[in-house]
Amino acid sequence: MELALSESRVSGSRYHTVNPNANWDPYWYNQGWFDMELWCNAQFGPTPNDGVWTPGARWYMNNSKFWFRSEADLSWFLLRWG
Repeated sequence: MELALSESRVSGSRYHTVNPNANWDPYWYNQGWFDMELWCNAQFGPTPNDGVWTPGARWYMNNSKFWFRSEADLSWFLLRWG
């Protein structure tokens, strides 16, 4: 699996993004993303109820990407899933 890294902004705040590219493998699409989501919830806490509309949240899932406010959280994610 490739992890495409980039940066973007949400409500003016910089975020580090990771787009896991599993070549649309059906197993990954159903199970892998869910495993990553569960891991992120356990490590970083739940995402806001309204998704990316809460400014300054620690992390989000949106647009097939994981969005991290902190570079340290991004690094932790990459160590686990990279």
